[in-house]
Amino acid sequence: MFRQLRSVSYIRWFSALTLLGGALVTACAHVSDTVSSRPTVTSLPTPVVTATFAVPTRTVRFTAADGVGLVGTLYGQGNSAIVLSNQGDNDSQLWAPVAQQLAAHGYLVLSYAYRDTNSTPDHLASFALIDARAAFAFIRTQHITQVIGMGSSLGGLLTVKLAVEAHLNAMVVLSAPLGFQDVQISDADLRVLALPKVFVTSEGNEPFAANIQHMFAVAPQPKEQRVYPGSDHGLAIFSGDSGEDLLTTILRFVQMYAPAR
Repeated sequence: MFRQLRSVSYIRWFSALTLLGGALVTACAHVSDTVSSRPTVTSLPTPVVTATFAVPTRTVRFTAADGVGLVGTLYGQGNSAIVLSNQGDNDSQLWAPVAQQLAAHGYLVLSYAYRDTNSTPDHLASFALIDARAAFAFIRTQHITQVIGMGSSLGGLLTVKLAVEAHLNAMVVLSAPLGFQDVQISDADLRVLALPKVFVTSEGNEPFAANIQHMFAVAPQPKEQRVYPGSDHGLAIFSGDSGEDLLTTILRFVQMYAPAR
């Protein structure tokens, strides 16, 4: 499980996602799409993935509660923000294609790296939790009105764990475990997640698939679930046959529950 939390092919994933510009398919074959209690809203157009990635970016620095300095990248601009939390490999560049697409749709997007824990790998999860908390605090200083949390694998675990504390308006969780090292999610944690949420997994990516489906089953409405064919983990889902559908789902979800302003 630790290996899956830390690994994904960046070149394969980046190359595939940057080819998604143009018309989108509205669904992938064999995708299980479970939706519960969507709000009554005016019908939204299908989001279009743009092939233009000319969005402003800038490096930012902020400090965790224990004094450790952290580095991130802000993409785009806007009053609605999205915080992207890394997998266990801690490579925030893996998020770049998604961040660019979200920024092109009017969102202020923050990617960031957890502190270096190579010398203390047994504390990866607990230190990453501190750093994720700092990322959510930092984005609140950027004159925004809404915050969406989006995390993959370890980052998904952290997003769920901090959703209530960070007052998130919505969240997207990819291939997250119910626990890793000393950071654990209980059913009590899940039952208080009143915010809109979408849980994503590949059907063969165990034990993460079972963990995600448990989160979906226990968490209250409103909620959605996407279960894709295959065994891709986290961000690797974007680089497979399901990538277009996943990106379209995310764009539709964030525009519905926390529209860019």
